[in-house]
Amino acid sequence: MPRGAHARLLIGLVVLCGLLYWVWHTKADPTRANLYVTAVICAVTAVYALFTYEILRQNQAIATASTNSTNLMEQTLRFEYSPNLQFRTINTKDPRLQAIKGLVPVENEHYRTAMAEYGTGEHQKEFIFAIVQNVGRGTATNLRLSAHYDIVDNSSPAKNFSVDREAKVQILEPGRGIALSICVHKVPTNGDHVRLVSATLTASDFYLDANKKPAQTISVDPKNHQREPEADSVVQIV
Repeated sequence: MPRGAHARLLIGLVVLCGLLYWVWHTKADPTRANLYVTAVICAVTAVYALFTYEILRQNQAIATASTNSTNLMEQTLRFEYSPNLQFRTINTKDPRLQAIKGLVPVENEHYRTAMAEYGTGEHQKEFIFAIVQNVGRGTATNLRLSAHYDIVDNSSPAKNFSVDREAKVQILEPGRGIALSICVHKVPTNGDHVRLVSATLTASDFYLDANKKPAQTISVDPKNHQREPEADSVVQIV
């Protein structure tokens, strides 16, 4: 019990003892004696109320501590089993991406164009992909990827251009990933490069969905994001 509770109880007991002592040694007529008895009863009731108040305070403190402990345990378990999304840009000569376990390409027009270029048999072409992998222990839901890249392709008529790419996935399980086609360099030359300007990941999980909480948004730092060019690649990821 806290010191403040001990002090309050001690003061109440001292007051009660003082009243009893005063009534015991005071000569009074019956009317005043009744008043003294009433005062003593009130004092005893006050002490009882004080004891009850302290018990309620202790119960409240225990309930608060229990609630905090439960919330902390819930947050710990949720963090341990929450999704963890990893973003990176890769350069490859094989758009099938079979070397990366658990990776599924986003089947859009840009990927179909990349596969058509790969099917021509000229394997010096280089393919740029934005990769999002779930390296956590929980499932990500309602994943949305938005990425903006600046590209220099000396073999292209445009040479300097920008692209915006988007992908949406309902569920991304642990150990799984998606690959979003960014561009194809048909004739890679020195000076060709791809630069990430901005990328945003928006995703939820089963806990957030069940509690109707908003999805979480992650902004990728273009300067520090992970880059993985192949060893013999010509196109640089900057």
